[in-house]
Amino acid sequence: MRRVIHEILYAAGAVALLAGCITLEGTRSLNLLSTQEEVTIGREIADEIEAKEKVLDDPALQQYLNEIGQRLVAGVERRDVQYQFKVIDAPDTVNAFALPGGFMYVYTGLMKFCDNEAELASVMAHEIAHVAAYHHGEALTRAYGYQLLLSIILGKNQAQAARIAGEFIGGMGMLYFSRQNEYEADAKGMEYLARAGYQPGAMITFMQKLAQAEQGGGGARRITLFATHPPTSERIARLSALEQQYPADLRVNGPVHADRFHDRAISRIR
Repeated sequence: MRRVIHEILYAAGAVALLAGCITLEGTRSLNLLSTQEEVTIGREIADEIEAKEKVLDDPALQQYLNEIGQRLVAGVERRDVQYQFKVIDAPDTVNAFALPGGFMYVYTGLMKFCDNEAELASVMAHEIAHVAAYHHGEALTRAYGYQLLLSIILGKNQAQAARIAGEFIGGMGMLYFSRQNEYEADAKGMEYLARAGYQPGAMITFMQKLAQAEQGGGGARRITLFATHPPTSERIARLSALEQQYPADLRVNGPVHADRFHDRAISRIR
């Protein structure tokens, strides 16, 4: 019976693809993945990530990242996945990404790039928003089709899971998301940031810093974060407009926790 259902769903997806209904900018794409299937794919990719990248052996720093993550997801609408957060030990790489099913990785190079906790939280909030808005299921359906994804779900295509993992590590996994997905993740991310009590403008200050690094070539850093996203200048303009909807006191006096960030994160990174 499950096989029959899979075949029916795959056929429906093929019809939708032929009709072109999931490629129009600004429309909701087709997502053939159930939550359970999304989590299964995410776990397969996470296993490949952790085979390729070094998860930092620092329980205190891992706990700190998890505290920020849980503070953010407390304000997220989607509650059918368990969000998980891990630090990757790569001090020269500015990157972070969330996988299908809520598995999220933050590189120590990104932490060093941030000036305070709120800026780090803004990046995490953006990535959490992709999960909350079901962007991974939509994007993977569009990029690979249900039949190939099913082979990963059933554990029959580890090579493809490894390939997808490599694309996330290199920043190319972001190609799966449409421009509209990115704008939605920015807007939702800023909302999660504010709900968690952070200064919403921290997302803007981080973007401004990223824009400067992009213009300067990034120096010795390997900046893969947002490498394939819409132009940073456009995102800054949109976020600056969105910021005005929040109370003035939060915009001006909202905490950024610079001291806590230094004491619990930066001081621990080599």
